[in-house]
Amino acid sequence: MRNANVLVVEDDDTIRRLLIEFLRAHESVGVDGARDGVEALHQIAITPYSVVILDVLMPKMSGVDVLDSLEALTSDPSVKSLDDPPAVLVITSTEASVLPDSAIVQRCPRMVRRVFRKPIEIETLAKCVEMYL
Repeated sequence: MRNANVLVVEDDDTIRRLLIEFLRAHESVGVDGARDGVEALHQIAITPYSVVILDVLMPKMSGVDVLDSLEALTSDPSVKSLDDPPAVLVITSTEASVLPDSAIVQRCPRMVRRVFRKPIEIETLAKCVEMYL
């Protein structure tokens, strides 16, 4: 097990709290939350995470922008600060016909492991989190 920490990045307070509480109850890991991409990048900079659950549509900084930033933090020599990038599980309410899974994965192929569409099957998400811890 690497860092054994999970970060849930979701602007909807109810969904974020539900995911955090469910993961805390079912996994023996630390689980933190972030309301938007800016807060998420700050937390990733100070805490190593094994898994990041990332919403796409958020205020201030979208999940796609977070993926672009994570890609830069792991590969661009001028800003590289992450040596051990997290597995990213993307969650979105956008339909696949509007935003295909492949378009999301291509933003950060080394980190995006799976895309979940809302409403999320929380048990399946938790199993996926466990797989990447």
